[in-house]
Amino acid sequence: MKAGTMRSARIVVLIAAFACVLFLSPATAIYGERRGRGRRAGYDEQSSSSACRRLQRLSTHEPSESESIRSEGGTFELSTEEDNEELECAGVAFFRKTIERDAMSLPQYAGADLLLYVVRGEGRLGIVFPGCPETYREDESSFQGRRSRRRSSERRGEEDDEDSSQKVRRIRRGDVIAIFAGAAYWSYNDGNEPLQMVAIADTSNPQNQNRRDYSSFPLAGPGSSSGGGGRREEEGEEESRGRRGVGNNILAGFNTRTLAQSLDVELETARRLQQNQHSRFFARVERGRRLSLPAPRSRSRSPYAGRQRQWGREDSAENGVEELVCPMRVKHNADNPEDADVYVRDGGRMNIVNRYKLPALKYLGLGAERVILRPRASFVPSWRMNAHAIMYVTRGEGRIEVVGDEGRSVFDGRVKEGQFIVIPQFYAVVKQAGEDGLEYITFTTSDNSYRSTLAGRQSVLKAMPEEVLRAAYRIDQNEARQVMRNREHDTLILPPSSSSLSGSGRYNQDQQQNVTSLLVQVA
Repeated sequence: MKAGTMRSARIVVLIAAFACVLFLSPATAIYGERRGRGRRAGYDEQSSSSACRRLQRLSTHEPSESESIRSEGGTFELSTEEDNEELECAGVAFFRKTIERDAMSLPQYAGADLLLYVVRGEGRLGIVFPGCPETYREDESSFQGRRSRRRSSERRGEEDDEDSSQKVRRIRRGDVIAIFAGAAYWSYNDGNEPLQMVAIADTSNPQNQNRRDYSSFPLAGPGSSSGGGGRREEEGEEESRGRRGVGNNILAGFNTRTLAQSLDVELETARRLQQNQHSRFFARVERGRRLSLPAPRSRSRSPYAGRQRQWGREDSAENGVEELVCPMRVKHNADNPEDADVYVRDGGRMNIVNRYKLPALKYLGLGAERVILRPRASFVPSWRMNAHAIMYVTRGEGRIEVVGDEGRSVFDGRVKEGQFIVIPQFYAVVKQAGEDGLEYITFTTSDNSYRSTLAGRQSVLKAMPEEVLRAAYRIDQNEARQVMRNREHDTLILPPSSSSLSGSGRYNQDQQQNVTSLLVQVA
C-alpha cells in the first residue's frame, strides 16, 4: 500500500513537471533564450569592423545629432549610427531623455536592449514582462497578501476593483537600469526637478532581428497622419514614419473597429486610444493631479520568499527562473560611495555595474561604470580588452587623450557636461579632471568589461621584466625601475601630485607630452 502511494506521488510529480515545461510563460522563454548567448552572437562584425577601420579622428558629441523632439512634458534627443560613425563602430545608439515635473514618458517599447542611467531627479518606472503576474499594488509584496485583501473585500460585500499592475519601481539619480528589447516601459516624474536619463540602445544585439538601427514603438501619442488622430474606420490609407528612430502610436495604425473588437471596448473608446493623445513621446499630467501608483514593495525579499521558506529552501541558491524573470532586479545604484569598487582619497572613486552586481546584464551583454574624479585627478592610461566604451559627462570638465591602432593620437581635447565620446575597443585612453572635477558614466558593450593599464599596481609595464623594458624603450636601469615602481601602490585613479601641476594650476605641458609619447609607443 505504501509503495503504491509512493508510485502515485511520483506520477503526480512527473505530470506536474511535464505541465511546467509544456506551458512555459513567455518570460521564462525569454530567460531561456538569452541564457548563454553572448552579445556578439549574430553580431554584424564585418560592418562594425569596417566602421572602426574608417575612423581617423574621434570627436565629442551632443546627444541630439540625429533627432531632437521637444514635446509637452519633456525632451528626447537621439544620436544614431546613421549620423555618427563612432556609434556605428560600437554598434549602439545614444539618447538623452528629460521629463519635466508632473509629466510622464508615454508607454513604448524599443527594438533593442537598453541600458539607462539616471543623471538627475527621481520618479517611477514601469517595465512590463510578458507572462508575469500583476501582483504589485500599494505595499503588498506577496500573493498571500493579495488573497487576504480579496477575502476581506468580499466579506464587506464590495467588488474587488483595485488597480493592479506589474512592479512599479522607484528610480533616482545614479540608477543604472536594464530594459530588454520589446519590453514595454514607461516613466513618470513625481519629483521636484526634471528627471533626466541617458542611455545606449544595443542595436547590434541579435535580439534586434529587424534592422540595425534604433527604433522605438510608442503605445500612445499621435498617429502617423498629420498632428494627431490615427487611422479611421476606412481602409486603404497608407502610413509612414515621420521621424528617424522615433515611431508613432502603433494603436493608431489599426483599423478602429478591429481595435475595438480586439479589446472588447466601445468604438469611441478605441478611437480615443488612437487619437486623444496629441503630444509625442511625453505627456503632462493634468494640473493639480498626480498619478496614484502602487508603492514599491519592500526590498527585503521577493514575492516568492514565502514559498521558499515553505519548501525549506530559504538559504538555498536561487533557481534562476523564479528569482530572475518576473521579480527580476533590473536596476542598481552606481552613485553609492559605500558600493565603490575603487576609492582614492583626494583622487575620487569608481563604481562598476556588471553582471555580478546586476545579473540582468548578462542577458543584455552590457555594463556601466560610474567615475567621479576630484579636481586635477586622473584615470590611469588604459585600454579595454573586450568592449567599446561610450562615455557621457554628467558634471565638470576635463581633458581626454586617445591613441588609436596606428600609434597616433585620434583625440586630444576637452570634454564638458552634456557631451559624450565613443572610445573603441583596444584604443588607449587617459582622462584628467579639470579644476572643478570630472564626473561621468561609461556604458560598455560587455557585461564584464576588463582593461589593461599602463600605470598603477596592475600596470602591464610593471609586470614585464626590467631587461625587457630597457631593451624595448632604450632606457637605463634607473628609468626602467621608475616606470615600474613609481606608481606601484596606486590603483586606477591617480590623485593630483605636485609634479603634475604648474604654479598656476594648469596641467604641466611637458608631462602631458610624455604621457602622449608613452601611449603612442605602446600602441
